[in-house]
Amino acid sequence: MNIGQAAEASGVSAKAIRYYETSGLIAPAGRSEGGYRVYGEADIRTLRFIRRARDLGFSIERIRRLLDL
Repeated sequence: MNIGQAAEASGVSAKAIRYYETSGLIAPAGRSEGGYRVYGEADIRTLRFIRRARDLGFSIERIRRLLDL
């Protein structure tokens, strides 16, 4: 799925997804032949986890630690 579909499925904005990718919270997305980002179900689960953690007040660094577990 593309970034718009991933944003809708996860509840995280496309801008936030790009930020999480550049900050290393999620792995860089694969690319289609046209150069568009492509996300899978594992990426959506991770984005939902990040969204819930942010809603609970966790910092980006704390979320990073949790994801590393």
